[in-house]
Amino acid sequence: MSAIARYLAIVLVALAVGLLYGWQEYRQGYADHETFAKLQTAVQNNIARAKEQEWQEKVNEMDALRTEENRNAQKIEAQLRADVADGKRRLSIRVKQPVCTTKDAKTASVDYGTTRADIDGQVAQDLIGIVIEGDQAIRQLNALQDWADIVIK
Repeated sequence: MSAIARYLAIVLVALAVGLLYGWQEYRQGYADHETFAKLQTAVQNNIARAKEQEWQEKVNEMDALRTEENRNAQKIEAQLRADVADGKRRLSIRVKQPVCTTKDAKTASVDYGTTRADIDGQVAQDLIGIVIEGDQAIRQLNALQDWADIVIK
């Protein structure tokens, strides 16, 4: 073999070894990158789970508080309805002059010469129902706002 042929053979062998080594390093680097990406994903998932768990705990606390508030409000509402039905409480409106002139009309004198007229029992119950619905809507809106505050933060 001539010197050039030997030289070419050595160069080709060196080139092949270099390519194989480079390919192996490339594959190892890819595997390392893939491992790093999986590790990053796992860390981000753990952070997200921890944040979700924190949110859930806050939402559960808020839910318990709102549930207790609703129970208390329902008790007060039931008591109000019962008191109006039993006559312990009366709903009335102010009138400038008595509009009822019958003997049974219940009016009470108030400051500045105005009088009050009692509201019919069924109408009073209907008004209480409207007020209760409004209060429930306000409590639901407050709960939704609290939930949104928790999620946004």
